[in-house]
Amino acid sequence: MRNLKSVSALVLGVSLMFVSACGTQSAQPNPAPAAGGSQPPAEAKAPTSIKVGLVCGGMTPLLTQIGINDGSFEKAGLKIEKTCFNAGADAVQALVGGSIDINLGSYEHVLRQQKNGLDVKVYGEIFNGVGYALVVKKDAPYQKLADLKKTTLAVTKVGSLSDTGLRAGLEKEGISSEKDVQIINGGSGATMLAAIESGKAAGGMVSEPTTAQMLASGNYRILYDPPFEYAGIVVMAKTDWVNKNKDAMKTFLKINKEINDRTQKDPQSAVQPMTKEFDKIPQDVLLTAIKNQLPKVPADLKITKAAADMVVSTQLELGAISKEIPFDKTVDLTLLP
Repeated sequence: MRNLKSVSALVLGVSLMFVSACGTQSAQPNPAPAAGGSQPPAEAKAPTSIKVGLVCGGMTPLLTQIGINDGSFEKAGLKIEKTCFNAGADAVQALVGGSIDINLGSYEHVLRQQKNGLDVKVYGEIFNGVGYALVVKKDAPYQKLADLKKTTLAVTKVGSLSDTGLRAGLEKEGISSEKDVQIINGGSGATMLAAIESGKAAGGMVSEPTTAQMLASGNYRILYDPPFEYAGIVVMAKTDWVNKNKDAMKTFLKINKEINDRTQKDPQSAVQPMTKEFDKIPQDVLLTAIKNQLPKVPADLKITKAAADMVVSTQLELGAISKEIPFDKTVDLTLLP
């Protein structure tokens, strides 16, 4: 019989984690110029502000999260104004509307905007994968996706990246995502955990660090982790903004790559900055989650044709786009370091 106290504690911990993760970062004041000398000190150059949108509560945008929290962007002369969104579609609407400059989200949103005649492009990739795994109770009878016929499965939101990743896996196993299973909105964090624990869903698509936290409790296991390349988190922006702010975009990409280089060598160095995102997660669990993420971060931050083609394929199958959109029309990697 499950230890109800441990499950309750996990629900509370995950709930607190998401409240903490969705806060925006406060801008740090510029240091006062040093006094001294007969001449007045030179005026410090004002940092360049970039409004960045992302779906908070997970760590697929790991590199940028680290850079915001450890001051890397600030040291490079960028003031990052972070805005959290509950879904990628909401973030894209903010990008199109001009309330954010850069969005960190799935390549599928770039395709959809291109289909609508909007010139949104990819300038780099910081996570190659779906970023969600299907988690079930440890004692659940399911051992493979084929065992899930006639069950209810939860995704963060139908039509989201977690939904796309699940449907792609089911279809590869010959399971119709429309006829053989029921897919429901499960949210994230505590709401997803509750859906799985209560039996409302046989399993749910969960992202890091919640995945690592659930596994650490001993009550859950991963049934399916999408193994294919997928342009899950790209750096996207409108071309007119980039044309006016090329230096800022170059610096943003450069700092992300530098963070990746040092974090790949020393994952432990990312724990402290990521604690600011997830202060309710034990540091050992957070380190595990970081190590799980790093293999899917491209070394050069370049989106691959294979990763992009997988997204195109899924979007065609879902009817989100009606025809293939050329890779070179949606991607510009010339600003990468």
